Amino acid sequence: MRGPVLISLLPAAVLFSVFFAVPLVVLVGTAFTDWSGTQMAFVGVDNFARLGADPVFAKVATNTVFYLAASVLVQVPLGVAVGIVLAMKVPGWRALRTVLFIPFVISGAAYALIFSMFYNPRFGLLNNLIAPLGLPQRDWLYETGTARWAIAGTFVFILGFVIVVTMAEITSIPAELYEAAEVDGATGWQQQTRITLPLLRNAIGTCVLIRLLADIGMFDLVFILTAGGPDDATATLALYAYRAYLHGEWGHANAVGLVILLLGGALIVTVRRVFRIGERDR
Repeated sequence: MRGPVLISLLPAAVLFSVFFAVPLVVLVGTAFTDWSGTQMAFVGVDNFARLGADPVFAKVATNTVFYLAASVLVQVPLGVAVGIVLAMKVPGWRALRTVLFIPFVISGAAYALIFSMFYNPRFGLLNNLIAPLGLPQRDWLYETGTARWAIAGTFVFILGFVIVVTMAEITSIPAELYEAAEVDGATGWQQQTRITLPLLRNAIGTCVLIRLLADIGMFDLVFILTAGGPDDATATLALYAYRAYLHGEWGHANAVGLVILLLGGALIVTVRRVFRIGERDR
């Protein structure tokens, strides 16, 4: 059976090599070169030294960390909370689950266009909502004080993925645990905090990890809404690398890509250890 097995694995091996292994090798190798697409010269760690000395890189790295924090501290906890409530099968829970999941399947470009109208300073819904409260009208996406918060506001409420994962994990919790807790006099709140949340550790860790890995390469929302402005207040690492590519600095751009890759690897290791993903509860 060795021959047929190897043949069956060949298409997957080819696809893996062409779309992952080879690009990864190119990324790592060219990150240490001055590569313009037509000419290449080895420059060692000069690209990384340049990144360390560039204040714009420090700013976009800070912005990226801000977006990651928004996902971990707002999106995931809120999604888990909503998932727990819907898992209790409150009236209309199926319809609510569907409605809340819809934003997750909308393309980033379409979502960005929707929010560009929402934040519009002249006829946007947000300014119209706060006008009766006497609050000042703002150009939310093009003021340095609000732009980064406005970008975060476009994705922290996309809860569909976290909700579905949370609800799926809750269905695997034995009902006997809740029945026993109820017999012992535990309130509904105590059941959720003492049983549900601890047993959701793997699911929560998985959601945190996936959201971090998705947002570390955030590009489309920022590019469409602000193109990184104003004054790089919303720019991300991915957008910074894109600009380097546009200027023909491919080696410099790939150095940024390698930084993103290493940061992603560090996040994977850290989150797996913090949440003990894959480990059994003792």
